[in-house]
Amino acid sequence: MAIGGADRISALPDDLLHHVLSFLPAHKAVQTCVLARRWLHLWKSAHALRVTGVKGCYNPAWFLNFVDNLLLNRDPRARLESFELDFHERDFDFEEFLPAYETRVNLWFRHALMCGPRGLLALRTTNGIYEYPEDYETLGFSNVPIISQHLTKLELQRVYVHSSTLDFSGCPSLVHLRMEDCDIKGNISSPFLKHLSIVESFFQTDPFRARISLPGLVSLELTGVLRRAPVLENMPLLVSAIVRLEWGCHDSCSKNDYGDCDNSICWNYHDPTTGSDDCRGESVLLKGLSEVAELELSVGCQVFIINRDLKLCPTFSKLKTLLLSEWCPDIASDLNVLSCFLKHSPILEKITLQLSKVPKDPAETQRSYTPPVQPFALSHLKSVEIRFDEVDAKVLTILSTHGIPLEKVFIQRTKLLDLNQ
Repeated sequence: MAIGGADRISALPDDLLHHVLSFLPAHKAVQTCVLARRWLHLWKSAHALRVTGVKGCYNPAWFLNFVDNLLLNRDPRARLESFELDFHERDFDFEEFLPAYETRVNLWFRHALMCGPRGLLALRTTNGIYEYPEDYETLGFSNVPIISQHLTKLELQRVYVHSSTLDFSGCPSLVHLRMEDCDIKGNISSPFLKHLSIVESFFQTDPFRARISLPGLVSLELTGVLRRAPVLENMPLLVSAIVRLEWGCHDSCSKNDYGDCDNSICWNYHDPTTGSDDCRGESVLLKGLSEVAELELSVGCQVFIINRDLKLCPTFSKLKTLLLSEWCPDIASDLNVLSCFLKHSPILEKITLQLSKVPKDPAETQRSYTPPVQPFALSHLKSVEIRFDEVDAKVLTILSTHGIPLEKVFIQRTKLLDLNQ
């Protein structure tokens, strides 16, 4: 650090040195105290704390004690911009020590919350990749509402979140929320949240389907839903949304278009004697998306709730850009989705069809589909882009049947030609 006898780095202002410390894990930031007297107490007033598992350390007791002292010795007058708790399987044996972690980690989280972080507050755990969500451990989050006047961004990964914690009405500055690989039990609500991302998360839905009530939401990402999909309530300010319901969604049935299955082994089996709420007669997805301007939608061929929603299809009065991912012209439900949007989107300008391969199971192609009686009036439609390595005449015929002029159709090959063949 000393150049020509002068320690120029230590001569930098505190704010700049604190910024440097913000890029270091907490245990590395503390170690800077040995560099020089100037650094002795700088870590105590760092504006960002990144508590991560110490690589090569397999002593949870030492680590828990370290974090306790880190927080207790921090300067209470120093502002805190962000606080991250990040654990990985390589650090400790989760199955053995997770129960002991929960109480202490929740205390750390609440302590950080009392420090009034103005930026990011994150709690992430990753303990391997498993085939089924029941196979992995999640960190239990205390069932207490999060209250903060300054918090703007919250990230949770592989955390079990209860209903009270999912009410973010006590966080007027919170605009970004991301949950990944989480166990979600309860309804998500906030009048302030603007950006929501839920990825590969497990919705605990017994006996009622979860609901997402965010009237101020601007962007939504809902992908990899495990168990039943949540009900999307009215989002009048929604600009963009990505929704993908695939193999892990329990709203699936190989025998019935609308999930009215009498097979008790089936995921979606509805037993009226249990009193469970399956939101029959209520839109689950499309009504909540009716105000969106840009939408990417991908629904597995056996996911039946999209067929139920199509019966109640709202008008997409603001929708201008639509991408239907994994769309297949041989699956009736995909054709119904296309027809619904063309019929109920008065200012739709661009459609992109990301085609999937023809399904291997012939039963998947035998769903009910009724083509439009007459072509739709699509005066605002400017282009239809088809992304696929091969496009047969069937796709073009379907588009023409729906009133789409072929001169507006553009085909983009997604597989490059092999010039060596």
